[in-house]
Amino acid sequence: MGIRTALRKELMNVDKTDLMTADDVRHYVNESLTQAKDKLSVISRFNEHHSQVQAGLPSQERHLRHQQHRLFKDILYPKASVENWLSRC
Repeated sequence: MGIRTALRKELMNVDKTDLMTADDVRHYVNESLTQAKDKLSVISRFNEHHSQVQAGLPSQERHLRHQQHRLFKDILYPKASVENWLSRC
């Protein structure tokens, strides 16, 4: 993680609010799943969802909730929502 990313994450106070950035979600999926094929398909689904959310389009992933940071306008995901979505994959 670069210094800018780390500083931005600290300024958003993501760790204390139990929210995850897109990079955090990818890292969490990578650590949670054991098979490489599963990791690739789930991360691919997440990347597609994240791109659609950023573009303002509707997404197919109904169980993956998100919110937008008020100041930085980054898309953040509640950890409970990510865990719930990952258990359904």
